[in-house]
Amino acid sequence: MVRKRTRLALVAAAGLSGLLAWFGEARAAGFALREGSPDWMANAFAGESAKAYDASTAWANPAGMVRLNWNEVDTALNILVPSSHFSGNNFVSGNNFVGPLPTPGNQGGNLAQTAVTPGLFGVWNFSPDLKFGIATLAPFGQLITNPSNFVGRYQSIVSHASDIAVSLSAAYRINQHFSIGGGPIVDYFSARLTQAVNTGPSSLITGDPTADVHGNDISVGFNVGALYQLNDALRIGLTYRSRIQHGITGTQSIFVPPLLEFGSPGTAAFLRRVTNSDVRTKVQLPEEVNLGVYYQINPQWAVMTEVQWTNWAVIKSVNITPTTPGVIPTVIRQDFRNTWFGAVGASYRPIDPLLLQIGFAFDESPVTNSNRTTRIPDSNRYFLSTGVQYKLLSNLTLQAAYGHVFFQSAPILNSENPLLNSGVIVGKYNNQANTFSVGATYRF
Repeated sequence: MVRKRTRLALVAAAGLSGLLAWFGEARAAGFALREGSPDWMANAFAGESAKAYDASTAWANPAGMVRLNWNEVDTALNILVPSSHFSGNNFVSGNNFVGPLPTPGNQGGNLAQTAVTPGLFGVWNFSPDLKFGIATLAPFGQLITNPSNFVGRYQSIVSHASDIAVSLSAAYRINQHFSIGGGPIVDYFSARLTQAVNTGPSSLITGDPTADVHGNDISVGFNVGALYQLNDALRIGLTYRSRIQHGITGTQSIFVPPLLEFGSPGTAAFLRRVTNSDVRTKVQLPEEVNLGVYYQINPQWAVMTEVQWTNWAVIKSVNITPTTPGVIPTVIRQDFRNTWFGAVGASYRPIDPLLLQIGFAFDESPVTNSNRTTRIPDSNRYFLSTGVQYKLLSNLTLQAAYGHVFFQSAPILNSENPLLNSGVIVGKYNNQANTFSVGATYRF
């Protein structure tokens, strides 16, 4: 009985703690979200740091605000419709006579959930050379929901993370060619994560205990940028968005099925005693550098490009520290790699009120075949998009964009908790996504 309880303690404590290691798989590589403005999406985010022709530049490159000689408010609603289907199984260890056994259950269907994110941008034209801006959007987040009888339930069930960032910025025109801008970012990050706990064959009768972790934090970073206007047609933008470190505080708990509670109340009480606790951990949102070019060929045609480097390698491991004595701390390896993003786009104005847009991008994932998990079934992806803008009034423009994300194959051979008999999951994820964005810009 002592040995069994020790095993249950390790399963529950480390299983619960390990939940906070997940941050989400989203429409940009890793757990980032690019969607913010329909104009960005329409050109596959090409030229984002160099366009500087509407208020969304308050986030994309605050230095670009000097080009707006008016006050402006932009609004956006972004709809993300991902699809993620798993095929394979999870194998748990047997005994000396029986080898690894497949976990009973189903493969879950579509595991990724539709999400809606906002975008709000504003620029105040204080003077010809000094502008102030504000931006609110969701730069990170995801919702993956596996059914309770998913074959990989000992790896994960629910993985929900959300993030809201508010930036305040100022921009100053140094001369007719060069401007700078920047300001602080206030970031709110929260997560709720669950998984089933493997207590052995008896779970076929009693059901699985379910672990739950949730936590949140507010922290601060910054965004700086520069814009160089070579001439009326060509400009180059460079931005740096800082790393943001969150000191997450949260709570972990375990749900014990009624049959297990009835059949072994001592075990149920023991599980709660060794798992229920407040927890602390640190989450680093990576810094990124963007370089963009925008070229207005003639009044009808414009072309643009963007290159981005993201320092995902700062996420090597997550250290989970329970505050209750007797609950075991956990170190979860992530081993993300740094990534590159590249995009090209074009815009065409057939008549003055109408702008047609298109773009193509490649986004490298920080996740590889060696560190892919059920919580981050990510892979490299390609993005193809199109959009339209229509000037309804002299000071009111409506925007809409659509994009499709093509993911590379995502095989998985991994155990998130090898010491806990959570199993080894073997199979493949087939992922894709459709993204929609609508918005308006209003000048006054």
